[in-house]
This record gives sequence, structure tokens and C-alpha cells, in this order.
Amino acid sequence: MTSRPVKNAGLFSSLLACLLIGLPHSAVQADEAEDAAVSAQEGLQNVEPIGGNNQDPAVMLHDIQQRRAQRDSLFKSSWMKPEHEETKQWHETLYEKTHIQAGFAVHHLFQWLSESFPGTDDWGTATDADLTASWELTKRGEPYQGNLYFHLESRWNWNTTGPMSLGPGSLGMLASTANTYEKYVPVTIIRNFYYQIGSPKSKFALRFGKVTIDSILGTNSHSTPNTSFLTFASTGGFAIALPDSALGAVGVWHFNDRLKLLASIHDANGNRLDWGDISEGDFFTALDLGYKFAPDAKRAGYSKLTVWHTDGTSDGAPINGSNGPAGWGFYALHEQQLSKDGDTVGIFKYGKSYDDSAFYKEQISATVVFYEPDLFGSLTNDATGFSLNWIDPVTANSRPESNVEIFYRFPLYPTVDLSINYMGIINPALDPDNDFASAFSLRFVTVF
Repeated sequence: MTSRPVKNAGLFSSLLACLLIGLPHSAVQADEAEDAAVSAQEGLQNVEPIGGNNQDPAVMLHDIQQRRAQRDSLFKSSWMKPEHEETKQWHETLYEKTHIQAGFAVHHLFQWLSESFPGTDDWGTATDADLTASWELTKRGEPYQGNLYFHLESRWNWNTTGPMSLGPGSLGMLASTANTYEKYVPVTIIRNFYYQIGSPKSKFALRFGKVTIDSILGTNSHSTPNTSFLTFASTGGFAIALPDSALGAVGVWHFNDRLKLLASIHDANGNRLDWGDISEGDFFTALDLGYKFAPDAKRAGYSKLTVWHTDGTSDGAPINGSNGPAGWGFYALHEQQLSKDGDTVGIFKYGKSYDDSAFYKEQISATVVFYEPDLFGSLTNDATGFSLNWIDPVTANSRPESNVEIFYRFPLYPTVDLSINYMGIINPALDPDNDFASAFSLRFVTVF
């Protein structure tokens, strides 16, 4: 069954396409003396001009490089130290000879449920591994440097149910207990392959190719399944009908150091396992306005308002954040510094979709993250936080569902992080007989 586009959908897609094509010309003409300022804030807010969380290849690569340099940890030495040192030297040599930056990150999760449906698993474990590379091709060292990004992602289970499937399969939970932690078939896929021009010093950046838009729209650097929270509701924006990794383009214009406008257009039939079917002519389009209420905040970044439209999938079937039908919606995200030292950040999210076009009809999330919380003496580079989430799913015969998450992350060894996560699931959407369940998780992350 083919979904029917809403009226004026083609006009909206055409206008966004024109914007993406026309902005590079305007950017080249801009006075480079007026490059957007880069503030002294920490974290990932100014590393990548297009933005997103650390599942985005550009942000992930910076995160890996930053973690390689950290040497403080609970235990000062690791049995993997020789491998990490040799890998670090290899990366440095590779960059000197080829201008290619590369990184490898491994995320492993163990998870246990307090209960499950009869005959289903109440525990699972899976690994998510990412190989990311950036090749500096044009205008090296200049504001409009051009980079080719390549991102391979591998996921596999360990003879168990993947934790991402435990939520819906064992509890009837539609926010999932573990975003990303489920096997791929085949194990390894090309998740991203795109060219990007622009840098934090340029007013404009453009990305085109195979792009994962759900690591950009509706996300922030503080809530990510790689390093903090785990549920769809906390880490993603699935009240947006986000297509899967797909052919498309994203452009951003930084008016100044506080205000930016992002536009995107993608194949609505995108599928991370292949290259989608852009010939069908179904598109997902979005405008995302970002504003920094406190440009000098240490860690808090852009607050954003996203307006989006989807033509739906060609067969009306759901994929990723898209439920299949054509429709539209909006999504608001606010980041706020909550402490004088800047190490406490609050994030509030609200999204609403129409015409049953997205995975959630409505989504609300309130999150607080504490960096360097001084819970255990002199241990640094740790973080803790909690997230309260509510969703109203589109799925038939479901009910609104809530959850609360608490995590603590710390460097166990140099380049190895351990996270402890507790999740309370309130009124699982597909199980009207269950009012509450718990999930307990351990996550190990290492980089090379």
C-alpha cells in the first residue's frame, strides 16, 4: 500500500532542496572575518557544525580522540594498555601520511529484567562496535575544509535476546530498555558514507550522501546510549518520523555564535541495511532552528525547535522512527545550565506528531546530568544523571507509558568506561496487567 502525501508536501520538499543547494554559494561569498565565534565551553557543542550526539560519525570521532587522551581512572593500569598505546601510535602515523583520522569504539551491554512474559528471556547481552574515519580532502585547515566520512557499524548478540528487544518482547515496553543493543544481519553494515564541507569556524556546513539523521534531529550530547541513558524516549526523538540511515543532505547556517538554522531532506524509504529507494520519490524534510540562551555556558548547548514532514514510506510499513503514513509534527528541545560551575545540565524535550506518522504520537522527557559529581573522592571524568520520560505510542492497543532512568559512568581503566544503569518502567504500553518493572544494566565502553 502506498501512502498518500499531504497537500503541499512537494512544495515543502522543493523549498528545502533549494535552500540546501543555494546556501553553499552564499557561504563562499561571506566575509571570512565574520566567522561564527567558538566559545570556550567544554563538551561537544562546538566540535561539529551540524551537531548531534556521539552516534554521529563526526562527533563520535572527536569523542574517541578525547577519550584516548584521558589517563585518569579508578585503576591506573590496564591489561589492554599495550594495544591502546600501539593503536594510538598507528593513528598518529596514519594521519601524518594520509590526512585520515580514524577511531574504533566498542560498547558492550549486560541487562537484566525484574520480570518477563512466560517463555521469554529476562536478560540479554549485546555488543555495538563502530569504526569511523574522516579523510581531509579539500581546503585543509581552512573554514570550508571538505571531509569524506565513512562509518561501519557492527552489532551482535551473545547467544541471548538482544537488550533492545527485551523491552517490547519480554515486558511489552515500547520505549525499549536499550537503544542500539541488538544484532544486525549481516553483522556489519555501512551506516554512514558522506561528504561534508564546513567547520566550527565557518558560517555554513553541508553534508550529503548516506546520512543518519536520527543522530542529529531530536538529540543532544548528554543523552546517548553510548555513554549515558538507554531508552528510546531519553536518547532519541521518535515523536519525529525519522527515516532510517538514508541518502540525503543536511545543511546548516550559523547566523552568529548563538543562532543557527538547519535544513534536511532524506529518502523516506531509507534502510540502514542497504541504500533505500530514493527513486520512489518519498521524502522526509525538516527545518531545525537552534538558539543558545547562554552562549558562554560550559556544557549546555543549543535549544532547538524542529518542524518536519514525511511523505511516508512507499509501502506504508514502519521503519525506524517512521510509522509509515504521511504526516508532520514538531519537536522542541531545551538545554539549560543549572549550576554556577556549568557541570550540571538540564534537558527538556517535547514532541508531537500527527496523522499517526511517527512511532510516538507524543513524547515528553526531563533530564538532568551531573558531570564531575565528586561522588567518590578525586575520581574525575565521571558523570551521573536521571531522566524522566513519558510516551504515547501509535501502536494499536497500547497505552501511554513512563520510565525513570538513573546512571553513573566512570573510567574504570584508562580508555575503559563502566556505566551502571537502573530503569523503572511504569505501565508498559503493551501489558495492561503490569504496573511496574525494573531493568538493571552494566555497560563497558573502550576505544582504540
